[in-house]
Amino acid sequence: MRIVKKMKFGFLFTLSTMFFVSCASVSTIPIEVMRPADYSVPPDVLSVVVVDFSFPYRGDSTHVLSLSPQKTTVVDTIWIDDFGLRVAESMAVELDNRAFFDSVFLHPVSLNRPPAGRPNLPLSPYQVGRILEDYNVQAVIALESVEYRSRFKVETLEGFYYASLDANSRLLWKIYDAQGQTMDAYIQQDSIFWDNSDAMYSGDYSSIPGIRYAMESLADFMGKYYPDRIAPYWESQNRFYYSTGHHLFSRAKDLLRANNWDHAARVWYYVFDEGNKKQKAMAAFNIALSFEVRGDFKEAVAWAEISKKLFEEMSPVRVSTPDKVRTTLYTEELNERIRETQKLEEQVGAGL
Repeated sequence: MRIVKKMKFGFLFTLSTMFFVSCASVSTIPIEVMRPADYSVPPDVLSVVVVDFSFPYRGDSTHVLSLSPQKTTVVDTIWIDDFGLRVAESMAVELDNRAFFDSVFLHPVSLNRPPAGRPNLPLSPYQVGRILEDYNVQAVIALESVEYRSRFKVETLEGFYYASLDANSRLLWKIYDAQGQTMDAYIQQDSIFWDNSDAMYSGDYSSIPGIRYAMESLADFMGKYYPDRIAPYWESQNRFYYSTGHHLFSRAKDLLRANNWDHAARVWYYVFDEGNKKQKAMAAFNIALSFEVRGDFKEAVAWAEISKKLFEEMSPVRVSTPDKVRTTLYTEELNERIRETQKLEEQVGAGL
């Protein structure tokens, strides 16, 4: 199964084993970067309740089976009537795990069901008021619409088959305040994907899940990632640094293995003072990284700019294009982190 999504961890700048990239002088190191939520929930909202107010989905051509170019079948007999509640449960668990709100509650039953319910029905101010009172919270997060689809496809090529299953969903979320007014409305769209290949004669599709299981997995997946909309999240990234090019860089690399950024930076400062122009540029790049890891983004930008300027002043014979591109992209990333800092301070406080 292939799922391309953000990776989340609980500690900023958690370091793991370093690994080398193709360029001999450059290594990479993983760090964890806190990203702000898209929507800033008002600071007086301390606790929330998650409610499934979606109507069971019905649609045309919901599940499509393409077994060959000439044979396509539509299956409209598989419905996941608890899809919305599964999404809400997954979302409430993830949101609670982030510890962004004091309390996160889940209303245990769906509130917009047949025969009284109907599609695309919003919560009324009266319903919002009752829910807020029952749970003693400041906001209701409601899932108000769900759609889902899947496509199973089999292709053959020279004695082999390739099978894939793509499952996608579209959801409507709303956040209601104490007056029953909508604070935020958001359409979430995403998908997950499974595939497998094997010899034609085997006919083994066991690594591809059944439609019902795929839809249930999709519901859990969608719920897990909605909190990115309203709560800051951790994003796993890799950073380059120069590990060769001066004999002292190996010493700094050993210090990084011990997570000793202060002493590693001292080594790079020495190289910057005593090295040639290219070594100065590489050392400045590494110093910028050390400031980023230690949370001083403005100082990190200043050193990245120094590195960029030094690289740009050198001829193509002495410095490669990737070095110049690397410093440019890193400077842009650092400036983006500065822009995000104010939003993060609004969302999680100045003690970042």
